[in-house]
Amino acid sequence: MATTRRYSSVVRDRQAESTRQEVVAAATRLFAGQGYARTSVAEIAAAAGVAVNTVYSSVGGKPDLIRAIIETSTGDGEITDSLDRIGQLTDPHEVLAELGRGTGDVSRRRWDGMSILLDNRRADPAVDELAEQAMRVYRQRLDLVADHLVELGAVRPELSSDAVSEIIAFYFGAAAWRSVRALGWSWQRAAGWLAEQAGAALLR
Repeated sequence: MATTRRYSSVVRDRQAESTRQEVVAAATRLFAGQGYARTSVAEIAAAAGVAVNTVYSSVGGKPDLIRAIIETSTGDGEITDSLDRIGQLTDPHEVLAELGRGTGDVSRRRWDGMSILLDNRRADPAVDELAEQAMRVYRQRLDLVADHLVELGAVRPELSSDAVSEIIAFYFGAAAWRSVRALGWSWQRAAGWLAEQAGAALLR
């Protein structure tokens, strides 16, 4: 009997998580397509095929949906994998090439979530605060790469550690990816160009 109850609990948990993912995916599409302010919880519910109350019970209101979108993006396993690969590299050009490839792959998969944050910061103070938190986490991860380049002794001697971090953020931050994509470049071309330009600015 206890085994049956545990099995039923596992099934319910899986169903609840599946519903949550559907709601977050629907919110991502709508926020990206028509904006945060113009999207209602009712529209999100309809797009996810659930009741309005289910949106609130599975995720929450609109700020909670933004938070869930951010958590999905910042929790992308490719981020950790890429940082691990970078930590094992000793050639600074390979470090920057991997940073371009890794940030490009994550940006490509999470483009809607990134666009939502960049486009809707002024729509709601809660969105602005969450976007600031997300960008802070992004910058902290880029700082790890900057620190690695400094430890390798690969950067120009006149550059301070802060300057290295700022240059890395300039070439691989969310705004940089938005700019090169606005030119119509492929992800591969953009990654290569950003890595090349960052190398010219940073390396001995």
